[in-house]
Amino acid sequence: MKKTLMIIAIVAIVVIAGSLLYYYVFFRPGIEKAEIRLQEEKQSAEELRIENEKKNKEQEELNKKVALSEALVKLAGWYDDDLDSAYKTYVEEWNAECKRLGKAPDSPLPGDLADKLGERYDQAVKRIDELYQSS
Repeated sequence: MKKTLMIIAIVAIVVIAGSLLYYYVFFRPGIEKAEIRLQEEKQSAEELRIENEKKNKEQEELNKKVALSEALVKLAGWYDDDLDSAYKTYVEEWNAECKRLGKAPDSPLPGDLADKLGERYDQAVKRIDELYQSS
C-alpha cells in the first residue's frame, strides 16, 4: 500500500507539474501574444481613425476654399454685370437726350446736361462699389 500511495503521489506530482508546465509554457504566452496583438490592432485602428479625421478636415478645408473661390468669382461677375448695366443705362440716357434734342445718337450734349448724366453714372458706380465693398 505504501508503494501504491507513492505511485499515486508521483503521478499527482507529474500531472501537477505537467499542468504548470503547459500553463506557463504554452497557454499563458498565447494569451499574452493575443493581448499584444489586440493592443496593436487597437492602436492601428486608432491611428487610422486619426489619419482619416485629418484627411476629412483637409478635404473640408479644401471644399470651403473651392466654394469661397467660386463665390468670389460669381461676386466679381455680378459686380462686372452691375457696372455694365450702369454704363448701359448711362448710354441709353445719353442717346435719349440726344433724341429729345433732335441729334444723332452719341452726339455731344450741352455741358450741363452731359455733366448731369455723368454725375448720375458716377453715383451709380459709387453705389455699386459701396455695395460690393460691404459684401
